[in-house]
This record gives sequence, C-alpha cells and structure tokens, in this order.
Amino acid sequence: MDIQTYLSSLVNQLAASNHRVGLTIQGDVDWQSTVISYLAESLQCSLSSSEVNHKVFLVGESELGPVTKKVAYNKGQQLLGQECRLLIVDCVGGFDANSFSSALGTLKGGGALLILNPESLPASFSSAWLQRSFGSLICLNQNLVLPNLPLLQETQTFDVFAEQNQAIELVKKVVTGHRKRPLVLTADRGRGKTSALGIAAAQLMSSRKMHIVVTAPSFASVQPLFEHAQRELPDGDLQRGCFTYQLSRLEFVAPDDLLSRSFDCDLLLVDEASAIPIPMLKRITEQHHRCVFSTTVHGYEGCGRGFTLKFQQWLRQQRPGSVFFHIEQPIRWSRGDPLETWHYQAFLLDVELEEVELENLALEVIQNDFSLVVLDKQTLFESPKLLRSCFSLLVNAHYQTSPNDLMLLLSDDSMLLHALFSDDVCIGCTISVVEGCLDAELVEQIQLGRRRPKGHLAPVTLAHQLGITKAALQSSLRVMRIAVHPTVQRTGIGARMIQELEENSDFDFYSTSFGATSDLVSFWKKNNYVPVKLGVQRDQASGCHSLLMVKGNQAWIEDGVDLFSLSFHYSLSGIYSELEVDMVRSLFGLLAQVSDKQTHALSTHPLVKNYLAGGASYEAVAPLLARYIQSNPNLIVTTSDLIIRKLLQHHTWQQCSYEFSFPGRKQTECQLREDIKALLV
Repeated sequence: MDIQTYLSSLVNQLAASNHRVGLTIQGDVDWQSTVISYLAESLQCSLSSSEVNHKVFLVGESELGPVTKKVAYNKGQQLLGQECRLLIVDCVGGFDANSFSSALGTLKGGGALLILNPESLPASFSSAWLQRSFGSLICLNQNLVLPNLPLLQETQTFDVFAEQNQAIELVKKVVTGHRKRPLVLTADRGRGKTSALGIAAAQLMSSRKMHIVVTAPSFASVQPLFEHAQRELPDGDLQRGCFTYQLSRLEFVAPDDLLSRSFDCDLLLVDEASAIPIPMLKRITEQHHRCVFSTTVHGYEGCGRGFTLKFQQWLRQQRPGSVFFHIEQPIRWSRGDPLETWHYQAFLLDVELEEVELENLALEVIQNDFSLVVLDKQTLFESPKLLRSCFSLLVNAHYQTSPNDLMLLLSDDSMLLHALFSDDVCIGCTISVVEGCLDAELVEQIQLGRRRPKGHLAPVTLAHQLGITKAALQSSLRVMRIAVHPTVQRTGIGARMIQELEENSDFDFYSTSFGATSDLVSFWKKNNYVPVKLGVQRDQASGCHSLLMVKGNQAWIEDGVDLFSLSFHYSLSGIYSELEVDMVRSLFGLLAQVSDKQTHALSTHPLVKNYLAGGASYEAVAPLLARYIQSNPNLIVTTSDLIIRKLLQHHTWQQCSYEFSFPGRKQTECQLREDIKALLV
C-alpha cells in the first residue's frame, strides 16, 4: 500500500468513527511536504456536505502544508474557541505543553494531529518523555514499512448534543425556578460546557429583558461564551466583554469587581469556578441568589479538589436545593477517542489519587523517624508509576498544576522532588527550588530594575522590592509545593516534611510563596515562617494575593518583617481594601506580638467615651481606634467583620450597609459602636 492510499484509508476510518488520531512523520522535507498534502487532501474529501472547507492550524515554525492559521509554539491558547481538522505541531522552535494541550482541544472528530521534528528538542528528560509518548502515535518513516492501520470503531448514531441541551435547560431553570437554588455544571474538556452557557444566555435574552453577568478568573477563558451567544443572536452587538440584544445585556465582570460593587442581575454565570478562591465563591453565593457555577473537572488543567470537595459540600449544606449536573458526552469527537486517551496518559491528565488504608500510619510516622526520598530526574523518567503516584498527590492539592509543571519537573535541575512513601503509595511530597547565590553585579542590576533573571523568585523579590541586597547573595531553597494524602492530613506530617527538608539541607534561608488563604498562612506560621511581602495584585489563576514568607537565622529577616508590617498597615485601606476579612485576620495574626500597652487604656479616652455614648463623630475617633488595633494585633481575633471593613479597610458606609444587610448608615454605625464597645471591654 502506498502512502497516499494509506492516508486515504486512515481518513475514511476517522470520518466513520468521528475519532481523532496522532501521527509523527520522519523523512526529508520534500517527503514531509508530500505526506501533509496527501493528508490535507484526504481530509478535504472526507467532509460532509454541510462543511465547505476544513481548517489547518499550525503551532510552531514550519512552512509546510496549506495552513489556515499559524501561532507560535507557546501560543496555542490563542486557538481556543476555534476548530480545525488538521493540527500540525512543529517542535523545531520548542515545545510548550500548556500551549499544546489548548491547541489539541480545537481538533474536531475525524481529524488528525501531526507532530513534526520531535527529535530537534534539546536533550532533557522532559524531551525524552515527550519522544517516548510521541512514539506511541502512528509513526510514518520515509525509510520504513508503513505501520498497520489502527482499528477505529464506527460511532453509533445518537444525539451528541443531548447532555448539552439538558445543561442549557437547567441553566434557564435557575432564572425561572425558585431563588437560592444554584446550578453546578461540570464537564471534561471538549464537552461544550462554555458553549452551553452562551446558548442558554442567548435563549434567555431573546425571551425577555435580561441582565446576565459572567465572571471568571480571566475574560479570555469566557470569550467563547460571548461568541456562542452572538451566533444564536446574530443581530446582537458584541463588544469586548459585553453583548447586547434589544433590551438585554450579557456582560463580563471580574470576580473582585463583582464583590466590591453592587451588581443587580437576573442571572450570574461563574465559569472556571474552581480557579476562584472558595471564600470568594461563598460570598458570591450569599450576594447573588440565581447562580450557575461551571468548571472543568477532568484532568488537572483547571480543577482543584477544594472546589469539588469543600465548596460543593458547603453548597449542599447552605443551599439544599442546589442542582449538580455533569456532562460526559464529548461534542467535538466521539467517546473513546484514542487521541484524548493518549493526551491524558502522556501528560498524566488521567492521574487519580490512590486509595490507601492508613488509619494508624499517621501516628506511626509521627512517633518514629521517617525519611524523605529524593527522586532525581532519571528515576522519575524510568519509573512512570512512581511519578504518577507523586503527581496525583500534587494535582489533588494544587489546582494550578499544569502540563508544563510536569515538563519542568523532568527538566529543571534546580527543581527538587522529595517524597514520603507507604509501600509504593506516595503519602506526602514537596517540590522545592534552589535559588540565590547571585553575583553582586547582577543584584545591582536587579535593584535598579534593569534585569530580572528567570527563577530566583524569593531572592529577586527581596532585593528588588525590599532592598535587601544580602538575601540575593545568599543561598536559599523555596518550597514551591507541598502535598499530603487526604487520609493523613492534619496529623503533622506536612510539618515534619518541612522540618526534615530544612534539617537535611544547608541553605542560608528558606522561603515559600503562595496564593494566600487563611489555612495556608496558618500552616506556614506554625512552621515559623514570617511574612515579608504581600503581592499588590491578585493572582489571575488563584484570585489570591501572593504572600512571600521566609525562615532562617538572618539579621535582615527582622527588617523584612518590619517593612511588611509598615506596608500592610499603610495599604490596608488602599490596594488591600477588598482583601477578605479572614485574610486580614490571618495577616494581623502573623504580626501579633505581646504588647506592653494596656488594652483597656483607649476606653478611657474622652473622645472615644463620647463616641461610644453617641456623641463625637466617626471621623474624629477613627484614627485613634485604627492605631489601637494595629498596635495590638492580637485583638484581631475578637474584632468584628464590620470593624475590619470600616475602620481598617476604609469601606464606605454604603458598602458596609450593603455587605452587612443594614438599611443605611444610621443602623450600620449603631452596630459599629456596639462592636467597638465589645472590643474594648
């Protein structure tokens, strides 16, 4: 069989099964060009009468083939929301696993993935991992006999949109049914979840006057939602982040804006909800009574266990009428798609947390010495089962894990993986990064804002943002990720791992940087890490401010903590005015120290006495009260949410009245006086 006949037969099978396959081609440029032309022609011939032309997307630098759209090797995300029949990935310029995964989702059933020049990737264990994975695809070699055609089962005729249509009706019912009955919509990638939201929004907008708000970690992730709405209502007007049709409006609002201002809407759509912090999701639920929470759950590209376990459990308790619906059926390809299976296996997207029966293990581990195992790159490459066990734990604990993290773990020599095993099951692991020891000239350039070397997050931040030169000259280890098996969480194993990591290494100081939540701040505080820098902007993926904490016997650490305290108090009413109340408490708790001041002294101040009795003015007494709390940070434990919002974060009376459900300023200030009295008792 010649190559043209082979490709034609393959494409006929793809068309009949609505499946996708991957191929690698090895040969000279002319032969590669011929193969691509034959494949493109065969795909064109296989189109149904409803399709005029098929699109060819290229990720990379190649000039081969009739390409419709081309993006750089690391820009595959730009193809999201679009579809193609042939996806060419050229590895000559490099390979980006996140970009590749995004681009692969655009490939329709009946189409093919074509990998070019994988051997050109720089030598590393991640490249070797990729080439081993590519080797399990259909390999066409100019100098070898053609491989057997794959056996692809013909697809059964049924309505692939049945589950999506169910989802659309459920979204609409959130508007027409009882209040306080949110819908949680989950799906694997390629299941039409976001398009279902867009179609449902359009149908609601065309039925009556509607104001629908969409929120998500970024607008880019929900842009296809707006495009689907416009396809349903072509007479509507689509601007960036806003779609209007007659008297109806569909608009995007960022999560923090949504919570900082009063948004009245008929329906709130929260997409990629797993990437929004749980405290924010709870506040959204409390403020909006007709909500749809939508997120990707299979694979680790977008879903954290916090959403699937903690938030959904909270919803069941607080909103007993909540509805949960999962879309199984793919829209773009048929079930059992061989390329989807390959993709999950190649990037460990199919890792599942291993079940363990370890009721007594936690106590045994804490009572006895245990040792973390250092897993080098070669061991991880040669023992995929071992890597899967560790990676499943990291995925379970960290929703921000991405395919690129797997590649970095296999290739970055500064990245260390330590693990704790019971038999062959990983019950705890850490990923840490060796940083620092920068030369003085580079540090000077960093401090002047002229250089920002890759990596070295903690030393660069300390030198550039805090002016602590010495920290960048010293050696340091940053704990990037830590994960403990749920069966043995809250037993002290995490703290023991951190302790052993520090005891069995020799660095000048240790650090960690993370999207700050109350639980994480508490964990690192217990391990004697102190805060030195809180990020000004919220992280796009987590929705949290990044907090840098350090530990070590270094004189400059005290200076760093002083700077943090000064900055935090100064900015609390400005850039941190929308910081969640529980985070304000947690960060005050980090600064809490035994104070020599008498905590009752302020209650005798005549101005304060007059205010609490109904006289004076809030503006006159506020500076005294704010300084009192800042000077006695231990008081934050008993300080009311209203005091934090008004006195420390300087929210307006209107904002406070809205958040705490008071009719107006008079009632809000009356409650504030009562809260202050309780605080000063």
